[in-house]
Amino acid sequence: MGQKRRGNIRSPVSTPSDTHSSSEIPPDKNSSSTSSCHGYLQSGKHSICMVSDFFYPNMGGVESHIYQLSQCLIERGHKVVIVTHAYGERRGVRYLTNGLKVYYLPLQVMYNQSTATTCFHSLPLLRCVFVRERITVVHAHSSFSSMAHDALFHAKTMGLNTMFTDHSLFGFADLSSVLTNKLLTVSLCDTNHIVCVSYTSKENTVLRAALDPYIVSVIPNAVDPTDFTPDPGRRDDNKITIVVVSRLVYRKGIDLLGGIIPELCAKYPDLCFLIGGEGPKRLVLEEVREKYQLHERVRLLGALDHKDVRDVLVQGHIFLNTSLTEAFCMAIVEGASCGLQVVSTRVGGIPEVLPDELVTLCEPTVSSLCDGLEKVITRQREGKVPPPAAIHRQVQHLYTWRNVAERTEKVYDQACRQPVLPLPARLRRLRSHCGAVAGSIFSFVAVINFLFLLFLQWLYPSHLIDVAMDATGPGSHWGHGFGKEESKYTDAVRHDVADRRRFKCKK
Repeated sequence: MGQKRRGNIRSPVSTPSDTHSSSEIPPDKNSSSTSSCHGYLQSGKHSICMVSDFFYPNMGGVESHIYQLSQCLIERGHKVVIVTHAYGERRGVRYLTNGLKVYYLPLQVMYNQSTATTCFHSLPLLRCVFVRERITVVHAHSSFSSMAHDALFHAKTMGLNTMFTDHSLFGFADLSSVLTNKLLTVSLCDTNHIVCVSYTSKENTVLRAALDPYIVSVIPNAVDPTDFTPDPGRRDDNKITIVVVSRLVYRKGIDLLGGIIPELCAKYPDLCFLIGGEGPKRLVLEEVREKYQLHERVRLLGALDHKDVRDVLVQGHIFLNTSLTEAFCMAIVEGASCGLQVVSTRVGGIPEVLPDELVTLCEPTVSSLCDGLEKVITRQREGKVPPPAAIHRQVQHLYTWRNVAERTEKVYDQACRQPVLPLPARLRRLRSHCGAVAGSIFSFVAVINFLFLLFLQWLYPSHLIDVAMDATGPGSHWGHGFGKEESKYTDAVRHDVADRRRFKCKK
C-alpha cells in the first residue's frame, strides 16, 4: 500500500491543535461558498460530515482515525466538518489544523463518553449542521457511539447519503452484544456503504448486522510514520525493556499482563516493564508490583498524550500487546514503526496487520505470551533482530493515511451514486430486514422522525438557516486571509455572540 507523493503538501498532524477557540464566523453572503450542495458533487468533491461521540480532546484509535482521515481528505480538496458532543467547557464550534471545523454539540453524556439517545432530541441540532454546511455525505464512526447511530437515522430522513465505519469486534451471546447488534442491524440496513478496518472485522459486522458483503469495504487504519521514528539512543541496552501502551481495561488483557510480569521478572533480573495508560485495571498492576516488590522494574506512567507516546516507545526493546479482542491494532504498528520487536495475542484482525517477520503472535494465555516473549528476549540478547531503522523503513510504507483517504474517497463516490431510499421503501426495508417486532417499532420511529423533521422545517425553514463559510473544500477561505489578520479575527469575534445564540436556540 504505497503512497503517491504530492508536491507542497504538509503531512497530517498527529495531535489536533486549535486555530481559533471562537464560535462560528458569520458567512459572507456574497462569497462563492454559498453555492448549493450540488456544486460539490458536480466538482467531483464532497461535503463530508464525520459524526462520532469520540473525538479530541478524548484520545484513542477512533479519535485518531477521524482526525487523520479528515486532514487527508482536506488535502484532497474535500470539505470536512466533524460533529461530536461537548467535552466540559469545549463546546460550540472550534477550528483545528488546516481549517478542520468541529461542532461540539451540547448533548448529555450517558456512559463512557457516549451520549444518551432518544432518536429525536439530536435532530434539531444535526439538521442545523447538515443544512448550514450543505453536507452531501454523513460518515458515522463506531458502533459504541449513540450520536453516530442518531446521525445515520436523521441523515436518511433528510435524504442524505450515509456511510459507516465499524472499528470494533462484538460477540453474539451476551445481552449487551445482542442489543448492540440489533441496533446496528437497524442503523445499517439502509446505509449506502459500510467500511471495516480488517477482513475479520468485515466478517464480524456482516454477520452481526445481516448485511450484503458487497456493500462492505475493508480499509485499514494507518499511522503517520513521521511521528513514530526510532531512536536507539533513548533506550538502555544494559537491560531489556518491555513497553505496554494501552487502556488498562479488561478487553486489553491487563489481567494477562498481571500474570506475565512476576513470572518473567523472576527469570530475568535485567527485565523491566514500562506501562503507559490509565483505566480501572491499573489496580491489578499496582497489586502485582506491591506483592512482588517490583517498584524499580515496573513503571506505571499513567495516561499519556498522543504526542508523548513515541517518546515512551523508543525507550523499549519489545512492544507487548495483550488484547483479548481487536479489529485492527494501531498500537502494534506504532511500536513497529519505532523499531521495536512486537509480541501480540493472536486475536481478531491482528494477524492481518504486520508481516510474520515483524510480529510474534501468541495465544491469549499467560504461558503462551511468556513463551513468545522469551523467544524474542533470546533473539535480542544474541543480536539476531534487525536494527530499528530497518524495521521502520519496512513499516512506513505499509499503512499511510493518504492511501486510506484515497480509498475512502472512492467509497464516497460509489455511495453518492446510490439512491437514498424514500420513506415508503425505507419502511419496507426496515420491516423485511429487522424482523417483525423490531422492524415495526423502528418503522414507527422513522415515521415520527419524518413528521418531526416536517415540523422543524415549518418552524425554522432551511432557507432561514445561515450558510456557513467554508474553511475547507472547493470554496475554502482558509489560507486567504481567513483567521490570519488580528483585526479580521477581532471583527469576527464581535459577531460570535449573535451567531452562538442562533446556534444554541436550535437545541
